Amino acid sequence: MHSSLEANEVASEKFQPILNDYYSERFKHIIEKMSHTVPSNRVGLIKNELALSNLNVAENQLEALKYIASLNVLVDLSLQGWIFDIKDGELTLKMENDNLDDKKKIKYRLSTERNAQFRVPSVSGFIKKMEEVRTFNGEKLSVKNLIGDKNFLIKQISQDSAVCEPYIQLVTDEYDEHTGYKLSHIWRYFRYTWSIPYKIMPGRNLFYLVRDRLQPFHPIIGIFALGNSVLNLSNRDDDIGWTVEAIKKSMCRMTNEFVCEQTVSGTDGRKIKAKISMPMEKEKDHQERINRYADRMYPLLLKNIEDAINEIYIKDLDFISDTKYPRQEQIDRLLVTAAEYAEKAINNHNNGLSPDWEEEAQSNLFKRKRAKELAKLLQTRCVFNNAGGDTNAQRLMQLLSTETGRRAINTALVANRKQKIGSNMMEIIVCGAIPPYNELLGGKLISILACSPTVIRDYTNRYKNQVSEIASRMKGSRVVRDSHLVYLGTTSLYAVGSSQYNRIIVPQLNNSFLEFNKIGVTEGYGTVFFSKETTSVFSKLLELQDGGKRISHVFGEGTSPRFRMISRGLSSIGIKAEAFLKHYSPRIVYSIKLAKNTNDFLLGLEKEADYGYELEDAATVEQMTQHLIDYWYERWLKMRLTSVDIKERLSCFSAEGLLLGNI
Repeated sequence: MHSSLEANEVASEKFQPILNDYYSERFKHIIEKMSHTVPSNRVGLIKNELALSNLNVAENQLEALKYIASLNVLVDLSLQGWIFDIKDGELTLKMENDNLDDKKKIKYRLSTERNAQFRVPSVSGFIKKMEEVRTFNGEKLSVKNLIGDKNFLIKQISQDSAVCEPYIQLVTDEYDEHTGYKLSHIWRYFRYTWSIPYKIMPGRNLFYLVRDRLQPFHPIIGIFALGNSVLNLSNRDDDIGWTVEAIKKSMCRMTNEFVCEQTVSGTDGRKIKAKISMPMEKEKDHQERINRYADRMYPLLLKNIEDAINEIYIKDLDFISDTKYPRQEQIDRLLVTAAEYAEKAINNHNNGLSPDWEEEAQSNLFKRKRAKELAKLLQTRCVFNNAGGDTNAQRLMQLLSTETGRRAINTALVANRKQKIGSNMMEIIVCGAIPPYNELLGGKLISILACSPTVIRDYTNRYKNQVSEIASRMKGSRVVRDSHLVYLGTTSLYAVGSSQYNRIIVPQLNNSFLEFNKIGVTEGYGTVFFSKETTSVFSKLLELQDGGKRISHVFGEGTSPRFRMISRGLSSIGIKAEAFLKHYSPRIVYSIKLAKNTNDFLLGLEKEADYGYELEDAATVEQMTQHLIDYWYERWLKMRLTSVDIKERLSCFSAEGLLLGNI
């Protein structure tokens, strides 16, 4: 990135792909043509060049693919909002502030890829089939019957009658009793109405409809979905206590900071503002507190390391499991093994039907992973073995004082964290109301129900016997993790946050509160703006370059295959991946703690999740979920009916405008 940015810029990056002489000249030629073209026509020039290049892709294929990939990336980046600045034959891409926070501009950045999905035959065919009128139980209906009737809502409001009766429905492949559509098809159709393109997420997930039983056919109030949690998110991890900084903060003396004015001597009374820090606890109290904390945390860190070592298959790694004081030569030998098997890990595949876990553990991919992970854990054990001090607090402070010690603490924290993230935490990846229920603050209802006891129970029941495939391949035997859901996270799409998450604090029947906590802001990285065409070209390019597939979308290769594909693809053409994968759009991070002891459970300090009720008690789960619906109705819906001209707003709604076939 350039060291100096203009006032309105947040990023400025040169775009100079590394190509052979022939394609470098072609790239320079297209840049020269763009410099004499108005900005609105530049993408058209690139697309014309792409069409010509795709015809000749067989000739010198690897270099041709690099060129095609470079052009595809340029098209994607232009649609993301990057501005092309061409000077002296060089192309610089710039991102300006006013392209980031404006909702309309963000929606526009997403719209190209979203609309492209509707041109895929399978998607357009699906939409057409859902919108066709058909007969079910003697009635003519289509997916339009699942859109709320505005006239019904207006009538109920006018008569001061119940406006709606929401209920939650887990999506399966079963057929809807009211319309005959598959529940999964109903969810999919309404998901396509989102501004973010629909991409299937691998891993654990749950999909839900929220419906209105008061109207015929029980129309859709909203939809939501849970997906795998993000592996690394500093705001969340600090909030839970999973970071070195969180431990360091817990070990520091508590202080209270405030700003005051001070008179500067010799300046005739001129005053300056100064930040003052005052202790909130006596030194004796501080020492007692950190001793109690360290006596819980330090043994826990040691146990994390021990547990992680015990979950690694070691028969073929020349290592004895009860080695308390590993030698450096053992660690070095494991690193050599990891490097050796990294080269062999091409065209990976897993036996997904009836895996022999011990055999799977000995595959090239997992032998590399096991050797590398074991070396890291043994190195961490060495650091803890050498920590000086007579008490746990002294040993912990000594580790915190060095970079090596802090890395060892982080490794011990991660050993526990990666188990919990995959089993006890989820992300709200889709959440919102379907018009016209958005006018009734249906988004608030959907957000609340995504955290309901019904969802916690459904998740626990679905995954309580699920084998952890990566852990089983690492251990060489079947591993089933605890599946109690205790934490949900989500992020806003826009920098200003999300109105449907704001001020959600709901009292529950178990004497706790359901609350969406703002825990920070992240700009983050992602691939949602990159097209299917770009990903496809990168896949072919990397396979040729590597002599096989290093990213085969199998368990164990690493997190987010799509992200790694695009990141490696950008690097392969000489483009700085970090710069162009960054969102450059601040997003608010929210956390929702579902158990009374969420943090202690996730840290491993407590073994059982405490919900304050029994998940197995169906009547209690139903009662507590209904309480959330009733609270929303009284707290938000009734207020909405008096705070705006709701009938006028509803009358402006057109069901035809929501139908996807009209796009």
